[in-house]
Order: sequence, then structure tokens, then C-alpha cells
Amino acid sequence: MPRSAWLLIALLLTLSLTACRAAAPRPETAVALADAAPAADPVQPSPTLPNPAAPTAVATAALMMPSFAPATPTATPAATHTPPPTPTADPVAAALPSPTPAPTFTPPALPYTQPWEHYWLRRPVPEGSSVWTDKAYPYGSTRGGTLRPHHGVEFYVPSGTEVLAAASGVVRVAGNDAVFVYGPHANFYGNLVIIELDARWDGRSVYTLYAHLSEALVSEGQVVAAQELIARSGATGVADGPHLHFEVRVGQNSYSATRNPLLWLYPFPNRGVVAGRVLWPSGAPVHEAPLQLRRIDAPSPYAATTTYAQGDLNGDDHWNENFAFDDVAAGYYAVEVQAGGKKLTETVWVYPYQTSFVEIVVDGGQ
Repeated sequence: MPRSAWLLIALLLTLSLTACRAAAPRPETAVALADAAPAADPVQPSPTLPNPAAPTAVATAALMMPSFAPATPTATPAATHTPPPTPTADPVAAALPSPTPAPTFTPPALPYTQPWEHYWLRRPVPEGSSVWTDKAYPYGSTRGGTLRPHHGVEFYVPSGTEVLAAASGVVRVAGNDAVFVYGPHANFYGNLVIIELDARWDGRSVYTLYAHLSEALVSEGQVVAAQELIARSGATGVADGPHLHFEVRVGQNSYSATRNPLLWLYPFPNRGVVAGRVLWPSGAPVHEAPLQLRRIDAPSPYAATTTYAQGDLNGDDHWNENFAFDDVAAGYYAVEVQAGGKKLTETVWVYPYQTSFVEIVVDGGQ
């Protein structure tokens, strides 16, 4: 074979081997590809954030307080009621420490109440005791003409039960009424505490009074927080047995300035208040007319009261009512009143954490 042919064959073999070596990646190229690969599987879930629906320690504590645990109101007809907004929580922000808020002297109502309501007050006795207000002798009642018109409400608790501040404020009275008269006469309340609230209603002072105490545990001028222990219940003054007498006073610390506490005490979960007035055609209030609240859409416990007696009793500045039912389960009700020899009925829807109002005019009479 000619020499030129051998040279051509050698050249072709050299080119073939060079091409095979170029197809294999160099070591430094393999390392670079490995560094570029993702460190983790991109479809793996991200770290779990706190579940906003999961009960926190605070939420669990609130659920143990049936008097005051906020609950989402039941949906209601849009034509007659706008449900209060449901709060939303940022799970990340909730896990961070909150800055101490600046003090305020006009706090809003507790959750799920309307701006014009003043359900500012928590029950003045602890959970586990009789946190329901007495229904036999409510505000404005004379208990069938046997007692003087009532200027407050009663909590029937044993002597020595803790008495708690219904809201934050400053203690204005702590002692007894043997010398200074805070009611109709001296030695009426016995041992008592009166607190001026931090919050004002329509620019006026609001006072809460706790009476017939076995002892006061605070002193005048002391600043107290909501639900702070301030006294122990008893049966001093004109009390006919151990209980706590509780009043709300607006504008001045006076027996003639009381308001119905049922329109100030924060309702139990999924309950509201029915307030109203019964009037003669002249617009004058009907005094001590018996009323019954009867549920239409479901069974319910018997509920009855009377319109306010004559005297220095006051309707609420907004509602101007002369009767009220508290802690009424949400639903549809008939309000029945006996007055002027007639039985009259009006219906009303009751919504959670709200006041539902009804007016009945008695045909005939004054």
C-alpha cells in the first residue's frame, strides 16, 4: 500500500479518538452541575405556620368562662340585622409579643356589640358562683309591692364570695354608709364599694356600686383593673340574707342616677337583651305592668318581669326603656303585657350580644 494511504488512515483514527474524549464531561464541569442542583425537593411542603383555627391558651381560657367567651353570632336576615364582623387573626403576628397599648379612657364595648351599646361590664362575681342576675327582684321592681323600687340587681351568692370589679376604674367609696348616705337612708347598703369607671358614657362619669358586703378589700383612691378582687359578699345593711347588690350610676354618684345594669352587663354567649317600653296613648309610662317573654320558634324557659315602678328610676339614655329581660337566647319571641284590662302582644327577634327593642302602646287608660 502506498505511503500516502497509511498516512490518511492514521489521521482518521486520531480524529475519532478525540471526538470520543470530548463527549465525556470534564471533572470540573461535573462539580459545577452538582452545585447548581436544588438542595431540597422543590415540592416538599414549607414549614408549618401556627394554625389560626387551633385553640391557643388564651382561647382555651376564654372557653372556660361561659359568661364572657366571645362567639360568632348566628347569621340573621340582612333586612333586619347586620351581623357583627368576625375578627381575623394573623398567625405570625399572634406569635410575636404585643406592645403594651396606650391607656384609653373611652374603651369600646366588648366583642360583638354595637357602638351605641354599652355592654362594658363583666359579672362582678367569679365563674362557678351564681353569675345570673336574680329574676324575682330586677331593676325597677317592687316584688309585687312588697319592697321599695329596686335601683340595682342581685347576685345570690353565699357570704364571703369574691366580689370582682366589673370594669377598670378608681375606687371612690370603700367602707360603710353609717355616716355618709349613698342610698335612701343611712345603714342601707352596709359595707359597700363604689368605683368610678375609666370609661365615660356620652362624656359623663359612670359608677358601679357593690353593696351588703362582709368586707371591702380596697381603699379610696385605689386604681383597680377589671375582674380584680375588691371585696367579699355578705348581708350587711338592710339585706335579708347574703347576696351582692349591684348598681350602675350615670352622671353622678347618686341614688337617683341609677340605670338598669341589665343593659350594661355583657351577655352570655349567643344571648341578647330585650328592652322596651309600655306606654299609655298619652305617652306616659305604664307602671308595674306584668310582662312575659315567650319564645315562638323553639322551647324556652319561662321568663317574666314588670315595667318599672313609679319613682326616681331611669330608662337608658339611648333606649328610654321601662322594662328589660337579660340573657335571652337568640330567637323569635312574643312579648306579652297585661295592662288596662287587656292582654297585648308584640313580636321581636333577639340577636346575640345586642339589645332588641319593642314598644307597646296600651289602647285606653291614661
